[in-house]
Amino acid sequence: MTQSTKLSYGKVVILGFLVYFFSYSMRLDYAASLVAIVNDLGVTNTAASAAITGSFITYGVGQMAFGFVGDKLHPVKIITFAMLGTILVNILVSFCTSITLISVLWCFNGVFQAMIWPPLCRFVAEQTTSAQYSSAITTVGISGSVGTIFVYLFVPAVLSITAWVNVFRCMALFGAVIVTVWGVMTRSVSFEKPKPASTANGKNEHSIFKIIALAGLVPIFFIIVLQGILRDGIQTWLPSMVSADFNMDESSSILSTAVLPLLSMVSVLLSNYIYIRLKNEIKTATIMFSIAAVATIPLGLGLKIPALLSIFLAALISGCMHGVNHMIVSLIPKRFHKYGLMSTFSGILNSFTYVGAALSTYVFAAASDHLGWGIVKIIWLVIGLSGALICLFKLPRWTKFIETK
Repeated sequence: MTQSTKLSYGKVVILGFLVYFFSYSMRLDYAASLVAIVNDLGVTNTAASAAITGSFITYGVGQMAFGFVGDKLHPVKIITFAMLGTILVNILVSFCTSITLISVLWCFNGVFQAMIWPPLCRFVAEQTTSAQYSSAITTVGISGSVGTIFVYLFVPAVLSITAWVNVFRCMALFGAVIVTVWGVMTRSVSFEKPKPASTANGKNEHSIFKIIALAGLVPIFFIIVLQGILRDGIQTWLPSMVSADFNMDESSSILSTAVLPLLSMVSVLLSNYIYIRLKNEIKTATIMFSIAAVATIPLGLGLKIPALLSIFLAALISGCMHGVNHMIVSLIPKRFHKYGLMSTFSGILNSFTYVGAALSTYVFAAASDHLGWGIVKIIWLVIGLSGALICLFKLPRWTKFIETK
């Protein structure tokens, strides 16, 4: 069988950064254009948000399916197909005047987007050494935050001078440039089919369910769900909470979210720094969840604190959850590469993040509508403490698993 052709470390990091930047940017451009779309098409917010909800579902479900595919097929080809698909969706949306058709297309965008992260993890893992992987995937992960900042600066700039349809055309053009660079730089890269580790009798007896039991992953599933609730719940609802608690106008409260991607980048770098020294993903996640739990206390207890401090604490909680996500979704899957299931577990773990994200959308909305934002902050406190305790509970079992050769 042909040996894997490897790129230099620098090329792998640049390509991974560009691909994930592309993924985040072309996943968020619809949400960033939502107000303009609603006004131009004369539809309700509920009708327009169906596209986001639908893509959320297809993305989360697709993570599991394409995680499995990513271990069976050439990751470069999967990623190329996914990027071409999401470019096509953005082009088609720019010519649509029906919100129903746009929603259907955006659900397909979720499917194409789901094809990117699990194979990308495998691509980075097999193109770098074990010592390089942590730093490489950290840089790749940070590109998502950079993409978020880019979208929320670029889209308003475009909308200030032209119609919303040109947002999608510009993004498709950017995507075409990135997929061309990706195609040229990876044209000579080949991969071996993953070879699962064998047992003493020479047979591969490592099924997905056996590995879940062996590693004791069920508590980690709960950890990643709780992380998704806090991370995405704060990202979605922070402007509304700030507006209600401090009587800020809409534009000022929205600007409060600008600090979120900045702290998320710092948190990912911090978590990776800690991981390099501890060499234990759950121990690192325990530290990050504990910091978040402490930050939830003033908010959950309803203490009277200034708006800036309240925003900072919420951003700190969300940022710490990005660190937890980095440990579980980016680094833990590398532990299963020897079983030929790295992409599979990347997809499974990432899908649980979106279970949490979906729960946060409805739970926090219902809680704030009926009981006020005070109860939402209490929920943050409960989740923060629960996540830290589950991490602590899971730590001995995980430490034993990773120390077993």
